[in-house]
Formats: sequence, structure tokens, C-alpha cells
Amino acid sequence: MINEIKQCIDGYLNNRKPACLMIGTVVSGGVKLSEKLTLPWEMVYGNLKGSATAGQQVRLFRDDGGHAYYILEIIGYTPAMKGQTLKVESGDTVSEIKIEDVVKS
Repeated sequence: MINEIKQCIDGYLNNRKPACLMIGTVVSGGVKLSEKLTLPWEMVYGNLKGSATAGQQVRLFRDDGGHAYYILEIIGYTPAMKGQTLKVESGDTVSEIKIEDVVKS
């Protein structure tokens, strides 16, 4: 009897799709999670959605139920931030540039 209850609970939790973190690759039509599953852009949300380009890997949060996915991070991408100092190398010359403001074009 206890084993049957455990099987019922396991089946319920597996079908419910609890929230989790996932990694995917950005493609032209959305985010590819596996060979068989590509999320359309309509299911993907977050401030970084407009910054992601094809080929980049992203870390996603799947909501409880799997109805929406939020981009938490573009793996390996460091955004420019106001007040940040960048080092620019050109041949033997190294320059430092302080970012005054960041605007989205």
C-alpha cells in the first residue's frame, strides 16, 4: 500500500513540472533546450531576452507548471554598466574608458 502511494505521488510530481533551472541555446525561433524541444519566444520572458543572440547559452527559470521561462543569465556575457571602467587594448596602447551612461539602441 505504501509503495502504491509513493508511486502516485511520484507520478503527480513528475507530471506537475515543478519550477527548476535549465540551460538552453538561443536559436532563431526561440531557445533550444534539447534536440526535441525548442521554446518559442512567446514563452520566454525577462530583461535579457532582447540581448540574447543566436548561439549564446542562457540559464532559464521554468515556472511551476512549465508555462513560462525567464532568462536569468546569458552565460559568459558581461554587460556594460554605468560607472564601470573598461580597458581597451589596441596594439601596444592600453586605454581606460569610464562608462557614463548606458542606453539601449
